[in-house]
Amino acid sequence: MGRVLADERSVDQVEILGFTGARLPAALLTGAAALVLGLYVGLSVWAVLGGWSAYFTRGTSLRDRAYNIACAVTGLGLTIVAQALADKLNPGLGAAALPVTWFLLAISVQLMQWITGVKNIPSYFLGCAVAFAASVETSLDSYLMLTAAIVAGAFVAALPDMVRPVPEDKL
Repeated sequence: MGRVLADERSVDQVEILGFTGARLPAALLTGAAALVLGLYVGLSVWAVLGGWSAYFTRGTSLRDRAYNIACAVTGLGLTIVAQALADKLNPGLGAAALPVTWFLLAISVQLMQWITGVKNIPSYFLGCAVAFAASVETSLDSYLMLTAAIVAGAFVAALPDMVRPVPEDKL
């Protein structure tokens, strides 16, 4: 009954999806809360989850995580512009319009690390994935709706960090 394993670890040492110990239940609860918020407000649930995921891509300080969301929103904007460009090029290039614009989008995302100085390619691509999966018309309204969904997910993910006191060196 009281069998001890050779690799026994404490709860604080267990890591699942990058979350360890006591932070794991908070992460799971905030993920579920993000989904409920998306349903309640009428935003795309998967877009809210994209914002929640983007929040955790890099860094541990609130500043780093704010950059994560800025990168996701930038990737979202770049993708909507690429979709509009594909629509404009479609009459001339036909079926090649989409691959050409997606190639330009991928190059743009890679260049963003030098233009902005923020080297968070995963967050840029999360924003691209949200915009691509949304299949919405290319308009400012669509961009703002998806931005709201990403920010809502990030806000829910940030709640435990905002409630818990942050040490001076993490600001």
